[in-house]
Amino acid sequence: TDDNPRYENPKKIRTAIIKNLDKNKYIEIGNRKKAIEQSIKNSNPFDLILIAGKGHENFQNYGKKIINFSDKKIVKKLKIKKLNFEKKSFNYFWNSKIMSKIINKDYGFEGVSINSKEIKKNNLFIAIKGTKNDGHKYLSSAINKGAKYCVTSKKPSGKNKKKLIFTNNTKSFLKKLALTKRNYSYSKIIAVTGSSGKTTLKECLGKLLNSHQNTYCSPKSYNNHFGVPLSLANLERNHKYGVFEIGMSRPGEIHSLSKIVRPNIAVITNIAEAHIENFKNIKGIANAKAEIINNIIKGGTIIINKDDNFFNFLSKKAKQKKIQVISFGFSKKSDVFPIHINKNKNYIFIKIKVIDETVTLKTKDINIYNILSSLAVLKSLKLNLTKIVKVFKSIESVQGRGKIYVVKRFNKNFNLVDESYNSNPLSASNAILNLSKIKKVNFKKYLLLGDMLELGKKSYLFHKNLSKIINNTDIDKIFVYGDKILNTYRHINKKKQGNILQYTNDFDCIFSKIIKKNDYLMIKGSNTTGLKFVAKKIISGANHVI
Repeated sequence: TDDNPRYENPKKIRTAIIKNLDKNKYIEIGNRKKAIEQSIKNSNPFDLILIAGKGHENFQNYGKKIINFSDKKIVKKLKIKKLNFEKKSFNYFWNSKIMSKIINKDYGFEGVSINSKEIKKNNLFIAIKGTKNDGHKYLSSAINKGAKYCVTSKKPSGKNKKKLIFTNNTKSFLKKLALTKRNYSYSKIIAVTGSSGKTTLKECLGKLLNSHQNTYCSPKSYNNHFGVPLSLANLERNHKYGVFEIGMSRPGEIHSLSKIVRPNIAVITNIAEAHIENFKNIKGIANAKAEIINNIIKGGTIIINKDDNFFNFLSKKAKQKKIQVISFGFSKKSDVFPIHINKNKNYIFIKIKVIDETVTLKTKDINIYNILSSLAVLKSLKLNLTKIVKVFKSIESVQGRGKIYVVKRFNKNFNLVDESYNSNPLSASNAILNLSKIKKVNFKKYLLLGDMLELGKKSYLFHKNLSKIINNTDIDKIFVYGDKILNTYRHINKKKQGNILQYTNDFDCIFSKIIKKNDYLMIKGSNTTGLKFVAKKIISGANHVI
């Protein structure tokens, strides 16, 4: 369109501009007002319109003729009917644009899944071939459950052919979808890693941030090479924040996963001996956790535990990358630390220094480190901390990670502390100490422990050291299930030794005779021990634990 041609022929100027342009990539409209109107009316959500040429000038110069003309005024006066998308339509449009970047064709959908059992209406199902199952076997099932489209590496055929999207490698497709979502997202991304406490912190952050603006939080413990890209693929355009958990069992995994996520803010909860069998020593674990620092975006922030033995190591790495460091912990030298803590039976009252301000919270008995690190994230995002005071009251521990249930079994009401989701030396010792901190009032405390796995050559030592912690607590009796945990049991004080379960179905036989009204029972063990299923059965009220 015309700018200020002055004494030149405007038609010749336009012809010179479009001479080498693709005919399908321009529209020539001499009248500037009509050109602006046309560009806006033809635009779609997320399109960018650049009105260039005249800058601040409020006229058009045609030599002998001067026209009063303001680009800004033209835009403001236009009566454009705004497109009011419902959430579903909005996501359809956004996802179709994302798909067009990957396969040059629009496919609208809402939500992504790789599990045919969890398909929701209008989802995109990606058939992944895993070690146990092949998603290609469940294409028909996914479509019957409402999948809008299915991504497959097998040539489409049959009655559902129109619903199938072919790609050479479905795993690569999932990763590419995640990367494209991240590239075109305006969300502030927070990534959480560490040896323990990741999922609880992630859930806590999701609830706190959602109280400010629309937030996506990765589900369950989706923190591996499938879970992370799947979670990122479900990030939508209207999410202001995204919170993702990043796990690892070997060197290099955090680097590859955080390279996809590219967080604005990363949190390292702690460094401990989880998965140490795949490392020479704990320094190797620290190096692996530090991989996330390499993929924090420019000008980003790392939030680190000041009380952790590897704080200085991690802080130094971050500063070398010019990443801002915010520390949290009980140390008064931390940027975020508790000034005063007071507990009663149901709540913690905690006064916290958060860099340059102070906040007082009332919350349920959740990990204080998670409270401190979540406040550090909110402060980094420059959010109003007083707004989340009420939210903290409702935040509880996550299932399997310290949540306390009042259950009825053996015709008695007692308290089950569910710590059954995985175990390592740090998480086990913290759980035991937390149980010990519950003040006794006419009740007893029992502990059912399972093996801590993936600890390598030092497994015996780690299990033995756990007994030292238990012996210094007020826990009444210890019960164990597994081979490695016997090394803990043998070093427990005789008066604290309860019994050894040979099978999980020994539970009812043993505990029905011991546990009384209002007693506390905590269950803790690595996932493959099966103790998490014992806890689930008790919580659900199943007649027998097997």
